[in-house]
Amino acid sequence: MCSHESANAGNCSEHAYTAPAPSRGHCHCTPQVPRGFMYPGIMLLIAEEPSHGYTLMDKLAEMGLVKEKTDLSIVYRILRQLEEDGLAVSEHIDEGRGPARKVYRLTDEGREALSSWTDHMDDLGRLIDEFRKRYQSLEKDR
Repeated sequence: MCSHESANAGNCSEHAYTAPAPSRGHCHCTPQVPRGFMYPGIMLLIAEEPSHGYTLMDKLAEMGLVKEKTDLSIVYRILRQLEEDGLAVSEHIDEGRGPARKVYRLTDEGREALSSWTDHMDDLGRLIDEFRKRYQSLEKDR
């Protein structure tokens, strides 16, 4: 949420911006990480090291893909979807303290999907680079 927004309305008083209904909760003066980026972020993390939801949430925050107050259920929903799609598998691991934890790892099919995501992000990177060049050119001409 933008520091200028009212906590309840999703309105940025500083920039006179009212968020459209689907995106209430943030204004366009503060860039947001696209929601879909959590999927490849989680896939990358469980490819690096099999993990459970709490660990993934911390690592996603370190990567800048989520804010600290993100609902953990979102991570578990994505993990469940990855598992249903055959991109991840889980197993219960007893770590010696507390109940066994459900740990997720990427499947071979998941690694292929992660590779496709990486190609897609390369394309997005080129679009961002082009945007940045054009913006810098615009600013230079001012």
